[in-house]
Amino acid sequence: MNFKCPVCKKEWNSSLQVARHMFGTGDKPHKAWIDEQGKDKGFTFIDLMIEQATTPGNKSYVTVAGLIEKAQGKL
Repeated sequence: MNFKCPVCKKEWNSSLQVARHMFGTGDKPHKAWIDEQGKDKGFTFIDLMIEQATTPGNKSYVTVAGLIEKAQGKL
């Protein structure tokens, strides 16, 4: 199953690849989508970027990948 970016609808083989795309793109629409998802969860795009850069592992990517998987039904 391919996963679509909830913002630009590009497809990748895994939700983790879509998460990397969203962080790498970092334009306003991609940032806004992550910020919107994090509103009630207590994080922003910038929070996740800082966490990704300062802690070992891919926790931020995994967090966004989970959000992307949940959003697939709405695309």
